Amino acid sequence: MSTFRIIVITVLLGLALVGCGSAPASCPPVGSSDLTTADGWLGRVAGAPRTVGLVVDDGRGHVVSHGADTPFPLASAVKVVHLTAYAAAVTDGRIRPDEPVARVDWERWYVAGTDGGAHPVALQRLGPGPAYTVDQLVTAMIRESDNAAADWLRARLGDDALRAAAASVGWSGVELPGFAGATARLAMPQLVTPGSTHAQLMDLDGRLGRRVADDAAFHDEVARRVAAAAAQDPARFVADALAWSATTAQGTPTQLLALHRAIATGAVPGADVAARHLTWQGPTSAGTIGFKGGSLVGVLTFGGFLRRDDGSTGYAVVLGRDLPTTPPVTEQVTGQQGLVLEALVSPDRFDRLACVA
Repeated sequence: MSTFRIIVITVLLGLALVGCGSAPASCPPVGSSDLTTADGWLGRVAGAPRTVGLVVDDGRGHVVSHGADTPFPLASAVKVVHLTAYAAAVTDGRIRPDEPVARVDWERWYVAGTDGGAHPVALQRLGPGPAYTVDQLVTAMIRESDNAAADWLRARLGDDALRAAAASVGWSGVELPGFAGATARLAMPQLVTPGSTHAQLMDLDGRLGRRVADDAAFHDEVARRVAAAAAQDPARFVADALAWSATTAQGTPTQLLALHRAIATGAVPGADVAARHLTWQGPTSAGTIGFKGGSLVGVLTFGGFLRRDDGSTGYAVVLGRDLPTTPPVTEQVTGQQGLVLEALVSPDRFDRLACVA
């Protein structure tokens, strides 16, 4: 399912870095609804405000927010929690980056056909194995957004480590995703007790994920059912996935931004380790970007920071839900990331966002 694929920034806008200006006296109307463009995302904030939450801090004394304390599905943007926990564990010696991981152990958590090709692409980059290092799995989790790597790391570190990582920036009660388990829940809705609360669904995802990893027959049945549902009735499958997306792990723009800020400023243990992974694309004309995004059916998320050459750092989180399924998320991501980058490098675009938020 391509909608599970996490899109990474491949092209940056060649915009000059300038200081922030004052807000305009009046706001021109937003005419676009095309989510493949930054203007379309401005239109989405203005026209469907409950479907977008954001915080953009230019690092120069200006902040714009919208729905900043409202929970949204995070999709794979939540993997920055796993990354922060990993960085802390490296720092205090609980895990070694060069610790070997057998491919078979990694792939116990992999449900074929549910990540838009992320896992095969990661294998193409890293090679066929038969073993990798923990740090290589972390690169797959961040760069290709490999769900199996995130589930493996959660199991290796333990839930308390991930909760502590989030709590270190004031993010209490973080919802930990079980990517394989959530997929099993989508494939087998009969496993869900009617009337389950959101917290109970998160617990179920964790338990089902462990079953996917430990029970080969169940693992294969989940993959078979996902493929069959998508092939037999694509429209129904998309509708089911839209409803399911809303039940996955959630967080607020404020919470996610706090973690990116802490990594960028060195305020969490092992921040240099985490920042190295987030900034894997290296310097650009706009500065060095650290980020992690995510997508599900109807959900598109982004969190990150921009270190400018003048020494300042800007931060941004944009979370979208209940989004149209056309154009596909692989095209919508260009508009969302464009909104972020333009706001962080151009005072006029920052003010334009402030007008609609």
